[in-house]
Amino acid sequence: MVGRYKESAIAKHPAFERGQAASVENVQLHKDRAAELRPRYLTRAEKRVWDRVAPELSRLNRLRPHYVDFIAEYCVVKVRMDETRKALDEKDWTYVTSGRHGIQHKSRPEVAQLNDDWRKWNSLVAQLGLSPATELRFNDRQGSLFDDDDFDNL
Repeated sequence: MVGRYKESAIAKHPAFERGQAASVENVQLHKDRAAELRPRYLTRAEKRVWDRVAPELSRLNRLRPHYVDFIAEYCVVKVRMDETRKALDEKDWTYVTSGRHGIQHKSRPEVAQLNDDWRKWNSLVAQLGLSPATELRFNDRQGSLFDDDDFDNL
C-alpha cells in the first residue's frame, strides 16, 4: 500500500516542477564538470569508476582541478583491486607446495597485492570522505558545544 490518498489528491507546491527541473539541470552540470576534468589517460574501466564517483564529488564540492590526480589514483586502485579479486576468484587464493617441511598451503602473491591495494584504496576513501565514517569530517553543519563560540565569525 503506497499511501492513503491517490497521487492526484496530493497538493504540490507551485514551485515543485521548477525545483525538479533545477535538480535535473544540476545533475547534468555535475556530470559535465566531471567529464570536463576527467584525465585522458584513464582506461575504459577506470573511466567507468570516474563517471560513477566524480559527479558525486562535484555535487559535494570536492571535485576541483587540483584534486584530479588524486581522484584518478582512486579510480586506478579501485579497478586494479577489482581485477585482482576477480583473478583470484577464478584461480584459487592459495596454492600447495611440498618440500622438506611437508605439504604447505600458501597464499598467492596476488593476495598480498590485493591487501596492499586495499590499504591504498582505504586511505584514498578516507581522504576523499567517501565512507559514512569519514564523511562526517567534511560536514560543516556541526554545531559548537558552546553558545559563545567566537570562531563562527572567522
